[in-house]
Amino acid sequence: MMRNDSSKPFRPGAFRTMLLAFAGAALLCAGAPALAKTKPKPDAASAADKADKKDAKKGAGKPEQLGSYGDWGAYAAAGKDKTCYALGSPKERQPKAKMKDTQAFIFISTRPGEGVRNEVAINLGYATKDGGAATADVDDDRFELVTKGLNAWVKNPAKEKEFVEALKTGSKLLVKAASAKGTTTVDSYSLKGLSDALARVAQECK
Repeated sequence: MMRNDSSKPFRPGAFRTMLLAFAGAALLCAGAPALAKTKPKPDAASAADKADKKDAKKGAGKPEQLGSYGDWGAYAAAGKDKTCYALGSPKERQPKAKMKDTQAFIFISTRPGEGVRNEVAINLGYATKDGGAATADVDDDRFELVTKGLNAWVKNPAKEKEFVEALKTGSKLLVKAASAKGTTTVDSYSLKGLSDALARVAQECK
């Protein structure tokens, strides 16, 4: 996995675009509210990001649901580079009044063509402060996150594998972050079925 700074995780623009497209389609397949109706406008893209988006559009196929496991789904999208992923959305978002119309999700992807396994991306559904601090609590374990755009990532890439293992064996995940305006949010995820969903992802994208 390519990284250029442990405090600023590297994520190509094309992958961010595919993440939103795949997850939005997957949520619709699962019967969740349409992401397109609730997500904020994306950040302004640089010329390089715009080129990446065109490539992503060409390379990304329509997601296919491989199976539903508890509160998680397993999906695959064929195309230029096959991507398989587990997808889950919060059971509860706080503060309820402000978050009731905003969709969030966690996307754990495997892209064998890039040598990527179980990469975690958390879409918060609202604009954050770039480089902002956030946390993920899995039962009694805490992991530091960093925000950028609509997303949060594991701050220290070396901790990502440990984070995924904690998710697979845990029961509940709390994601705490803040919007660009300073509003603190807490998303509560059930981890029931995630281990099975990731096993199906690994089987599909060997």
